[in-house]
Amino acid sequence: MKRSLLKQNLLWLMTLFMLSAMLSACGFHLRGAFQLPDEMSSVYLSAKNRNSELLQDLQRTLKTNGSIVVDDATKATASLKIISEKQSQRVISVDSHGRASEYELKFEVMYSLTTVSASEQTSIRIKDRKLSLIRDYLYDSTAVLGSSREKAVLIRDMQRDASRLIMLQIQAAYRKTIQKTIKKIKAPDNKIQTVNPKP
Repeated sequence: MKRSLLKQNLLWLMTLFMLSAMLSACGFHLRGAFQLPDEMSSVYLSAKNRNSELLQDLQRTLKTNGSIVVDDATKATASLKIISEKQSQRVISVDSHGRASEYELKFEVMYSLTTVSASEQTSIRIKDRKLSLIRDYLYDSTAVLGSSREKAVLIRDMQRDASRLIMLQIQAAYRKTIQKTIKKIKAPDNKIQTVNPKP
Protein backbone atom coordinates (compact mmCIF):
# COMPACT_ATOMS: atom_id res chain seq x y z
CA MET A 1 0.00 0.00 0.00
CA LYS A 2 2.79 2.40 0.99
CA ARG A 3 4.71 1.57 -2.17
CA SER A 4 1.72 2.30 -4.41
CA LEU A 5 1.18 5.67 -2.68
CA LEU A 6 4.85 6.49 -3.06
CA LYS A 7 4.72 5.59 -6.76
CA GLN A 8 1.61 7.76 -7.20
CA ASN A 9 3.30 10.75 -5.51
CA LEU A 10 6.43 10.33 -7.60
CA LEU A 11 4.32 10.14 -10.76
CA TRP A 12 2.52 13.38 -9.84
CA LEU A 13 5.81 15.15 -9.11
CA MET A 14 7.30 14.02 -12.41
CA THR A 15 4.17 15.15 -14.29
CA LEU A 16 4.28 18.59 -12.64
CA PHE A 17 7.98 18.95 -13.40
CA MET A 18 7.46 18.02 -17.05
CA LEU A 19 4.54 20.46 -17.40
CA SER A 20 6.54 23.34 -15.90
CA ALA A 21 9.49 22.53 -18.17
CA MET A 22 7.22 22.48 -21.24
CA LEU A 23 5.59 25.79 -20.30
CA SER A 24 8.98 27.44 -19.78
CA ALA A 25 10.22 26.11 -23.10
CA CYS A 26 7.28 27.59 -25.00
CA GLY A 27 7.90 31.01 -23.43
CA PHE A 28 5.15 30.93 -20.80
CA HIS A 29 5.85 32.84 -17.59
CA LEU A 30 3.69 33.81 -14.67
CA ARG A 31 2.18 37.28 -14.76
CA GLY A 32 4.71 39.63 -13.17
CA ALA A 33 7.68 37.32 -13.88
CA PHE A 34 10.31 38.73 -16.24
CA GLN A 35 13.67 37.54 -17.56
CA LEU A 36 16.05 40.35 -16.67
CA PRO A 37 19.72 40.42 -17.73
CA ASP A 38 22.71 40.53 -15.37
CA GLU A 39 23.13 44.21 -16.22
CA MET A 40 19.98 44.87 -14.20
CA SER A 41 21.19 43.19 -11.03
CA SER A 42 21.16 46.57 -9.27
CA VAL A 43 18.89 49.35 -10.53
CA TYR A 44 18.64 53.04 -9.71
CA LEU A 45 15.10 54.38 -10.20
CA SER A 46 14.47 58.07 -10.71
CA ALA A 47 11.44 60.27 -11.39
CA LYS A 48 10.39 63.87 -10.85
CA ASN A 49 7.66 62.63 -8.54
CA ARG A 50 9.26 60.32 -5.97
CA ASN A 51 5.79 59.36 -4.67
CA SER A 52 4.65 58.19 -8.10
CA GLU A 53 2.53 55.03 -8.00
CA LEU A 54 4.23 53.93 -11.22
CA LEU A 55 7.65 54.26 -9.62
CA GLN A 56 6.52 52.15 -6.66
CA ASP A 57 5.09 49.51 -9.00
CA LEU A 58 8.40 49.32 -10.88
CA GLN A 59 10.32 49.06 -7.63
CA ARG A 60 8.18 46.14 -6.43
CA THR A 61 8.42 44.36 -9.81
CA LEU A 62 12.21 44.72 -9.97
CA LYS A 63 12.64 43.36 -6.45
CA THR A 64 10.28 40.46 -7.18
CA ASN A 65 12.40 39.55 -10.22
CA GLY A 66 15.73 39.53 -8.36
CA SER A 67 17.02 43.07 -8.94
CA ILE A 68 18.30 45.22 -6.09
CA VAL A 69 16.92 48.77 -6.12
CA VAL A 70 19.64 51.13 -4.90
CA ASP A 71 19.48 54.77 -3.73
CA ASP A 72 22.90 55.70 -5.13
CA ALA A 73 23.22 55.89 -8.93
CA THR A 74 26.99 55.25 -8.75
CA LYS A 75 26.34 51.82 -7.19
CA ALA A 76 23.86 50.74 -9.86
CA THR A 77 24.48 48.63 -12.95
CA ALA A 78 21.38 50.12 -14.59
CA SER A 79 19.45 53.37 -14.34
CA LEU A 80 15.74 53.44 -15.13
CA LYS A 81 14.43 57.00 -15.42
CA ILE A 82 10.79 58.05 -15.58
CA ILE A 83 11.17 61.24 -17.60
CA SER A 84 7.52 62.27 -17.49
CA GLU A 85 4.04 61.12 -16.48
CA LYS A 86 0.89 62.77 -17.77
CA GLN A 87 -2.82 62.21 -17.18
CA SER A 88 -5.50 63.76 -19.38
CA GLN A 89 -9.15 63.31 -20.26
CA ARG A 90 -11.54 64.41 -22.99
CA VAL A 91 -15.27 64.18 -23.56
CA ILE A 92 -16.23 61.57 -26.15
CA SER A 93 -20.03 61.71 -25.83
CA VAL A 94 -22.74 63.93 -24.35
CA ASP A 95 -26.33 63.31 -23.23
CA SER A 96 -29.50 64.92 -24.59
CA HIS A 97 -28.91 67.98 -22.36
CA GLY A 98 -25.41 68.54 -23.75
CA ARG A 99 -23.68 67.30 -20.59
CA ALA A 100 -20.68 64.98 -20.72
CA SER A 101 -21.76 61.35 -20.39
CA GLU A 102 -18.56 59.55 -21.42
CA TYR A 103 -14.90 60.42 -21.04
CA GLU A 104 -11.66 59.10 -22.50
CA LEU A 105 -8.81 58.87 -20.00
CA LYS A 106 -5.21 58.89 -21.19
CA PHE A 107 -2.08 58.05 -19.22
CA GLU A 108 1.26 58.79 -20.89
CA VAL A 109 4.71 57.96 -19.61
CA MET A 110 8.16 58.52 -21.11
CA TYR A 111 11.17 56.60 -19.80
CA SER A 112 14.76 55.68 -20.59
CA LEU A 113 17.13 52.91 -19.55
CA THR A 114 20.90 53.26 -19.23
CA THR A 115 23.26 50.44 -18.27
CA VAL A 116 26.86 50.29 -17.08
CA SER A 117 29.03 47.36 -18.17
CA ALA A 118 31.75 45.64 -16.14
CA SER A 119 34.31 47.84 -17.93
CA GLU A 120 32.47 50.98 -16.67
CA GLN A 121 31.13 51.76 -20.15
CA THR A 122 27.73 53.45 -20.18
CA SER A 123 25.25 52.53 -22.89
CA ILE A 124 21.71 53.72 -23.56
CA ARG A 125 19.53 50.64 -23.96
CA ILE A 126 16.21 52.48 -24.34
CA LYS A 127 16.08 56.19 -25.17
CA ASP A 128 13.06 58.39 -24.39
CA ARG A 129 10.43 55.78 -25.14
CA LYS A 130 6.80 56.84 -24.81
CA LEU A 131 3.87 54.72 -23.71
CA SER A 132 0.22 55.77 -24.04
CA LEU A 133 -2.66 53.94 -22.39
CA ILE A 134 -6.32 54.82 -22.93
CA ARG A 135 -9.50 53.89 -21.04
CA ASP A 136 -13.12 55.01 -21.46
CA TYR A 137 -15.59 55.48 -18.63
CA LEU A 138 -19.21 56.57 -18.29
CA TYR A 139 -19.89 59.70 -16.28
CA ASP A 140 -23.10 59.93 -14.28
CA SER A 141 -23.86 63.48 -13.13
CA THR A 142 -26.27 62.09 -10.53
CA ALA A 143 -23.55 59.89 -8.99
CA VAL A 144 -20.43 62.09 -9.09
CA LEU A 145 -18.71 60.22 -6.25
CA GLY A 146 -19.11 56.86 -7.99
CA SER A 147 -17.81 58.28 -11.28
CA SER A 148 -14.79 59.80 -9.50
CA ARG A 149 -13.99 56.46 -7.89
CA GLU A 150 -14.23 54.71 -11.26
CA LYS A 151 -11.85 57.26 -12.75
CA ALA A 152 -9.34 56.74 -9.92
CA VAL A 153 -9.50 52.95 -10.35
CA LEU A 154 -8.91 53.23 -14.11
CA ILE A 155 -5.91 55.53 -13.63
CA ARG A 156 -4.43 53.10 -11.12
CA ASP A 157 -4.97 50.21 -13.55
CA MET A 158 -3.20 52.16 -16.30
CA GLN A 159 -0.24 52.82 -13.99
CA ARG A 160 0.06 49.10 -13.24
CA ASP A 161 -0.22 48.26 -16.94
CA ALA A 162 2.44 50.88 -17.77
CA SER A 163 4.80 49.29 -15.23
CA ARG A 164 4.27 45.85 -16.78
CA LEU A 165 4.70 47.18 -20.34
CA ILE A 166 7.96 48.93 -19.40
CA MET A 167 9.32 45.65 -18.02
CA LEU A 168 8.19 43.76 -21.14
CA GLN A 169 9.88 46.32 -23.40
CA ILE A 170 13.09 46.09 -21.39
CA GLN A 171 12.98 42.30 -21.67
CA ALA A 172 12.36 42.55 -25.43
CA ALA A 173 15.24 45.03 -25.88
CA TYR A 174 17.67 42.56 -24.33
CA ARG A 175 16.31 39.65 -26.36
CA LYS A 176 17.10 41.55 -29.56
CA THR A 177 20.66 42.17 -28.33
CA ILE A 178 21.14 38.49 -27.52
CA GLN A 179 19.83 37.46 -30.95
CA LYS A 180 22.22 39.88 -32.69
CA THR A 181 25.13 38.44 -30.71
CA ILE A 182 24.18 34.88 -31.65
CA LYS A 183 23.99 35.81 -35.35
CA LYS A 184 27.51 37.26 -35.23
CA ILE A 185 28.94 34.00 -33.90
CA LYS A 186 29.83 31.75 -36.84
CA ALA A 187 29.01 28.11 -36.35
CA PRO A 188 31.79 25.64 -37.24
CA ASP A 189 31.49 23.85 -40.55
CA ASN A 190 30.45 20.36 -39.64
CA LYS A 191 30.73 18.17 -42.72
CA ILE A 192 28.62 15.07 -42.50
CA GLN A 193 29.48 12.30 -44.88
CA THR A 194 26.72 9.88 -45.76
CA VAL A 195 27.81 6.40 -46.72
CA ASN A 196 25.30 4.42 -48.69
CA PRO A 197 25.41 0.70 -47.92
CA LYS A 198 26.37 -1.54 -50.79
CA PRO A 199 23.46 -3.42 -52.33
